[in-house]
Amino acid sequence: MLKLKYRLAIIVLVTIALGFGCSTINPFIKEDFNRFYSQFHSDSTFQLSRIHFPIEGMIIDGFGERPWSKENWTLLTIPVFEVDTTRFEVDFIKGEKTFTQKSWIENSGFAAEYRFELRKRKWNLVYALEQNL
Repeated sequence: MLKLKYRLAIIVLVTIALGFGCSTINPFIKEDFNRFYSQFHSDSTFQLSRIHFPIEGMIIDGFGERPWSKENWTLLTIPVFEVDTTRFEVDFIKGEKTFTQKSWIENSGFAAEYRFELRKRKWNLVYALEQNL
């Protein structure tokens, strides 16, 4: 009888830990990219929490090349799906654990590339390159 109580207790604890399949409770389910991406572009606090400086990439402009820091970061507010394609060329590739987006103006010296990666079941921005020459 005692063994049955322990088994039932373990089943209950495992069920609670798994959160009945709810991704907001369940630490074993990866974060939904679309939900992350939307919040990343609309919530500045959330955005900064998902960039662990220093990140790969840099800013390249008329003043030279500089690495990214929290102090010189420019918030991203326009998702690649909403970029004005009459002015910019855009490209993006979605993988299971990566999302890379690029935008540029042909023959202008302007280009931007960002890469997001799924790390420990959460999406983060890990690479940013902005060129404006």
